[in-house]
Amino acid sequence: MLNHKNSREISVIAAILFCFCAFKINAETTPEPENYRTSDYRGSVPDTVSGAQVIDSPATLKSMIDTEDPVLIDVYPAPNKPDDLAPGTLWIEPSRDTLPGALWLANTGHGILPDNLITLLQTYLPDDRPVVIFCEPRCWHSWNAAKRAVELGAKNVYWYRNGVTGWNEAGYPLETHTPVRQ
Repeated sequence: MLNHKNSREISVIAAILFCFCAFKINAETTPEPENYRTSDYRGSVPDTVSGAQVIDSPATLKSMIDTEDPVLIDVYPAPNKPDDLAPGTLWIEPSRDTLPGALWLANTGHGILPDNLITLLQTYLPDDRPVVIFCEPRCWHSWNAAKRAVELGAKNVYWYRNGVTGWNEAGYPLETHTPVRQ
């Protein structure tokens, strides 16, 4: 028979087990891979990018924007105009709501990039200002692009993990952009 003392002991044991389980879940992190992620771009991402700094809160990013005037690069993917589009066929460039003043360098966060997209990213990496690279939460595109920016020689790279969704959920404004193309 379950009495008050047994019930209390079971509650304490359950609480301890819950804490251990929660700790295990929180302690599991995604390690930084040696190379770029080339598939399954939405999922658990590392906590860091070697050579870059991480911005974990919209308020921290807002403060940085207000004081340091960083270049903001959104790397969210977007379709390209098909090469074989019949002449006269209407092509409507995709649009996206993103951070005000951001450059949308679509597809520059893929793991394998053609030379023209590497050049596009490199063109917008500043020498004299910080650069903040973002996409969406749990998005490997932004991690890849931040890693690539560091490898391309950018000196002051920041990875904003919360992405556009995190910015918007914090109540900050968005504006509509189309991708920067070469």
